[in-house]
Amino acid sequence: MGIEIRSAEPRDTEEIRHVAERAWHSAHAPIIGAEATDGFLERYYDAETFRSLIETEASILDVAVDGDVGVVGFVGANPVEGSTTFDLGRIYVLPGRWREGIGGRLLAHVERTVERRGGERIQLGVMAENERAIAFYESAGYRRDEKFYDERVDTAGYMYVKEV
Repeated sequence: MGIEIRSAEPRDTEEIRHVAERAWHSAHAPIIGAEATDGFLERYYDAETFRSLIETEASILDVAVDGDVGVVGFVGANPVEGSTTFDLGRIYVLPGRWREGIGGRLLAHVERTVERRGGERIQLGVMAENERAIAFYESAGYRRDEKFYDERVDTAGYMYVKEV
């Protein structure tokens, strides 16, 4: 069975959190440390946050599901108030499934969804030391817009943008 991308449902919450935890520890803990990673996950990736995103009509929260395994990735974006820009705040795939094209499919899916909803631009932040993510976004046509400092994780990052 292949990968299906669909809207997240409340029953997906724990699997989404599992993907986030595994991906954050693989991608971000080497940059910001395990303790900061755990604190960030506890604060911004709790079950209530995902339930709220699922229930908020303006939010996009979609999952990549492998029928044999369950949720193996997810993507989330929200409209920026007063503009046609969407903020891509979350896109993660289980580390054991990296390099299978799941992230690229999720990214293309959210771009189409943003466009269908009248969005014209996607913005996202990436840790400056996350070379894998930077290469991923640049290969998908995103361009570096500005540098910023993320106080939540005490590290520098880059804002990337793409017109859709």
